[in-house]
Amino acid sequence: MSALRKMMNLPPKEPKGGDDENTAAVGVPADTPAPGKGKPSPALGWAEEEESSGRSAARKAGRVAIWLVIGLAAFTGVRTWIFPVEPPAPVEQKDPQAEARKSHVPEAEAQQVAARFARSYMTWNARDPDSRARELGMDLAKGVDPKLGWNGAGLQMVAQTIPGPVTQVGGKRARVRVDVRVSVVTGSGKQQRNVASWRGLEVPVAQGQGRVVVTGAPAIVGMPAAAAYKAPDGREPDSALSSQTRDIVRDFFSSWAQGSEDQAAAPGADIAPIGPGLRLDALDSWVVDAGGGDRRTGTATVRWKVAGGQVQQTYQVWLAKVSASSASRWQVEAVTAKTA
Repeated sequence: MSALRKMMNLPPKEPKGGDDENTAAVGVPADTPAPGKGKPSPALGWAEEEESSGRSAARKAGRVAIWLVIGLAAFTGVRTWIFPVEPPAPVEQKDPQAEARKSHVPEAEAQQVAARFARSYMTWNARDPDSRARELGMDLAKGVDPKLGWNGAGLQMVAQTIPGPVTQVGGKRARVRVDVRVSVVTGSGKQQRNVASWRGLEVPVAQGQGRVVVTGAPAIVGMPAAAAYKAPDGREPDSALSSQTRDIVRDFFSSWAQGSEDQAAAPGADIAPIGPGLRLDALDSWVVDAGGGDRRTGTATVRWKVAGGQVQQTYQVWLAKVSASSASRWQVEAVTAKTA
């Protein structure tokens, strides 16, 4: 009996052919008498044994497992026909930073409002107190006193305001840093003079109904201190080319100050005019960086005469080799500030 028929508890398979008398037993010679006739038949070479209880239990368990699998497969298939499985809804990926930005104040508008407000706030004149209050009222939230703590005395002017970083504090509120250049008059008579200085100001703002407004009095804060910086090592100089091109560079700066830089620059160079009021006093130093090719860079330190004084400045200069017929020469192609 096969293992599968045993697990399924099916009866033994009937032998093929006619009745038992005409059917030879498997493994028995054809001339062996049938059982019950003649001499007793000799014992067969194998005999069917009784099945043990363990094997019977395993067989039954296996049969149960098979029917369970078949039933589960049938149930699952029918259920999916009647109730098709819907794909899971897509999971929406949330960006925490994008969510936080929803409560931010628009930075560009906040800087614009804070810079205008800082100019009005840091300007006062005891002879015209109403002008200050009127200008402050343009950007203040409704209901805030436009005097903002000023006692109505003194004189101070503002020359410049520079808006800086916007610190978001949530809830459509922020603080805007503004640097203000103020000028005050000190002394009297012949001792009277104007003293200018920078002031740091933090302006509280919020997103109001349709625009950014200042929510209260700003606070004067400190200015940033100087920080240390180490410039990278410069390139080795090309002494021969520096000496060869020194007069070319000096003539260019002189022509630049006179407004005729096109005559001294390389063909195709696009160098904007430096403007009136400057005159070259001296080319203090000129060094070409080591390298090769028809385009080279160098560093020029010049002294300008301007507004009755002198100011020394350092430039980075690009040179290009220009050829005509059988001759060639170096000319200035571009000029920028020197990056340390």
